[in-house]
Amino acid sequence: MTEIQIAATRPRYIDVAEAAKMLRPVLRACFPGVKFSVRIDRYSMGASIDVAWTDGPTVEDVRNAAYGFNGGRFEGMTDCSYSANSWYCKKHGARSAETYGCDLSDNNGPTNSRCCGDAELVHFSTTSLGTRRVLSEGFTSVLAAQVRKESGLPEQGELTDSLPYNSPYAYGDFDTVRDGVYRLSVKTSRP
Repeated sequence: MTEIQIAATRPRYIDVAEAAKMLRPVLRACFPGVKFSVRIDRYSMGASIDVAWTDGPTVEDVRNAAYGFNGGRFEGMTDCSYSANSWYCKKHGARSAETYGCDLSDNNGPTNSRCCGDAELVHFSTTSLGTRRVLSEGFTSVLAAQVRKESGLPEQGELTDSLPYNSPYAYGDFDTVRDGVYRLSVKTSRP
């Protein structure tokens, strides 16, 4: 579809509860074997989907898979909330189709993201999509061992031990092994 065709097409409105139902199989397909909790919340002027899981994929990986299910966007530079329509099909999930209503004109307009001819133009009522990854004790121990080794610390110790100044995980004077574990977990998935 061209830019003019997208603008002329009215998207099908999808309630947050239906959006959550549509998101679950996408997460199962993208991350087999990982158990996700997908919850919704409705409130004045919006609705949210919150996705939580233990270990498994990184937060960024889950956000990338779920991003198209969010009908709301936020531009921090101008403190502006704006909207998005998505392409949705059962095989490929949801992808942003167009954004509109932003103060910055660069954030408005169609994107070339239609996955296939089966994709339908939709608007998800979700105004916020949150992700929360919990690290198990076992995975935390694995990551802590790596942080300690790469920081030149003894193998055994507490998560509250201070990181040395030259540690690749130390961003400040008071960073601990726990901070290093978090920073390492951001880029480390667990099968």
